[in-house]
Amino acid sequence: METSKRYTPYRLYKRRRQEHFREQLKNLKLVVDWTVWVYLLVPGVLYLIGYYTSLWTKTLPAWATGLPLPVLTGLIDIVMLTGGVLIFVEEADVLFLKSRPLWMRTLMKQGLYRACLQHLGKMILITALTAPLWSRVYEMSNLQIVLMAVWFGIVSSFQAIAIHMTMVRYTGWRRWIRLIPLMIAIGFMTINATSWMVEQTWKILLDIVVATLLLISVGQMRLLMKGTFEGDVREDLRSRLKLTALMLSRAVSKPRAPRTRTMIFRKPRKLLRNRSIANRTAETAFKAFFRDSATMKLYLQLGGLSIAAVALPPFPVNVIVCALLIIMLTVMFYRSWDVFATSDYVQLITYDSEALHRAGAIMVRMLFIPLGILMGFTLGVAWLGWFVGFLTAAGAVAFGLCVLSIAGWVRLTRA
Repeated sequence: METSKRYTPYRLYKRRRQEHFREQLKNLKLVVDWTVWVYLLVPGVLYLIGYYTSLWTKTLPAWATGLPLPVLTGLIDIVMLTGGVLIFVEEADVLFLKSRPLWMRTLMKQGLYRACLQHLGKMILITALTAPLWSRVYEMSNLQIVLMAVWFGIVSSFQAIAIHMTMVRYTGWRRWIRLIPLMIAIGFMTINATSWMVEQTWKILLDIVVATLLLISVGQMRLLMKGTFEGDVREDLRSRLKLTALMLSRAVSKPRAPRTRTMIFRKPRKLLRNRSIANRTAETAFKAFFRDSATMKLYLQLGGLSIAAVALPPFPVNVIVCALLIIMLTVMFYRSWDVFATSDYVQLITYDSEALHRAGAIMVRMLFIPLGILMGFTLGVAWLGWFVGFLTAAGAVAFGLCVLSIAGWVRLTRA
């Protein structure tokens, strides 16, 4: 009896919220390679900080000065559609909680509070990122920008709860014929209200009061809804698994129909003139890398992102980014070689360890040289011009081959 008194509805909500957080964190650790992300995030964050600072201190670019307010508000409204409401209701609750309105009401109320705080924090971040536009283009004061962030947070919370109410009530096409007009209507209201109240503090305060009253009303309507237990469970499960499915989709490929012919390297043509064991093994690994559509797609994506990463930042940031990308590509290509070298088919053949090491070094160089040439050439063109691009391409390839040699030597000594 004493235990039942200590176990309150709020403690149940708190426990489920913590379990959900730990589950998402565990899934994130399983699929994210933090070593690779460090090489991507550190240069990206430094570049974004520099670019954000330039929006405050330097002349605004043409796209910023000519950006209409309805377009900016429409883009922010699209961001508002991300996220949702999670009230942590489970199927097993039908045995206990469904017959206890106080417990169910507490879970719903706490879930709505959590959703409002999340949407408010999200819109504060978005408003802070777009603050140079609000201040320098639309000439709003700091107080007005803060109030605008609160306005966007309240509207985002109202939109999330209204959409959640529709999704738990309806399914299939009936859901979409209600959701689409609802999202269009809220977006139209947000754009028009923002355009009406810009540069007027009292108008922003008035809209905040009206939006708050609407938010409280729709929250009370959600708490008073009846007969939505199955819909609550369905939408909660979909929301909890949405991030997990998104993360695992990058790590677990869907089963595909067997393909009799590959898209690339269909004929057994020779790529290397020397037919030593190391060269033939490296050639086989190189073809296997591109015959797998997943690794080929990743290779093309990394190539495009690497070119953009060295073309956009100013000098000397782009040189540092290029060097870090070369190191990141070295790690990734050697891991691809390890997957091939430890496969069951390769283990069937007896290899000399030195020959296998030479094959790995050759295969990694074959993968790197095309990307190294493109990155180096793009770096030179974005920096000083076309002619310099050939020199920087040669320098990038030379630096990359040096990094590959050092990495290969370290791997050989560790082996």
